Amino acid sequence: MLIIIIVVIIFLLFFLYGYLSHLHFVTKTYDIVTNGRTGDHRFVVIADLHDCHYGEGNKKLLDKIDEISPDIVLIPGDLTVKHDTLDKKRVKDMLDLLHELSKKYTVYYSPGNHEIRMDDYDAYKTELDHIGIKYAENRELFFPDPRIRIYGLDLPIEWYRENLPLSVDQLGTFLNRPRAEQIDNYTILLAHDPRHFDAYSTWGADLTVSGHLHGGIMRLPLLGGVISPSLGLFPKYDGGLFEKDGKRLVVSRGMGSHTLKFRFFNPPELVVINLKKS
Repeated sequence: MLIIIIVVIIFLLFFLYGYLSHLHFVTKTYDIVTNGRTGDHRFVVIADLHDCHYGEGNKKLLDKIDEISPDIVLIPGDLTVKHDTLDKKRVKDMLDLLHELSKKYTVYYSPGNHEIRMDDYDAYKTELDHIGIKYAENRELFFPDPRIRIYGLDLPIEWYRENLPLSVDQLGTFLNRPRAEQIDNYTILLAHDPRHFDAYSTWGADLTVSGHLHGGIMRLPLLGGVISPSLGLFPKYDGGLFEKDGKRLVVSRGMGSHTLKFRFFNPPELVVINLKKS
């Protein structure tokens, strides 16, 4: 009986730790040298916030971003939760957060698998436009540094539900551009799902910024992330910086959680990317 009680206590403490871990975020910084192909820029990445809050009005998050003082805020999807509607307070809170960010920073935002399943998706996009958010559904956005081209990818929902592979030709069709081959430009791609890094890099994305996999929800020493949102085990691109043929992928472990509010040895993560010309 005593053994059972001890096991139950350990089990409850483990889940209490997992719950408390999703309430406090950390900051992770990556320095990427572009060999003179860009100027110096600092990005903050907010991925997979999923309607979560850090302080009243997300003040803790906003204060941290002000402390970092980025040039640009990048959001590679899933700021919201599927089936959200504009009349929900949590959606209004996300729009308030975007409004506060837009007062100080240029915000580039591409959809994730949750945005495209919002019940009020068109109305949500209209609100983003009113706020001044640069929202990219399979298109290029204007970037003030003429040496940088920035794109946002919007994959149809079947690529998430059915785990379909993505070819370079399909990617070029979605982005309305066969292939990013202008070597004088530095191409940044906001692509929610990092699993298609081979296609992104072959297409020509010098830097892909992703999220989606939540760091594997639980992380284990040496093994990394354990499970993906689609219930795949040990996802390859669970979080961090990856490289292929000189192309780079930065995967955020995500700022929030949905459905199950637990994170084990895997705190929410605000990502900072410093692009350095040399």
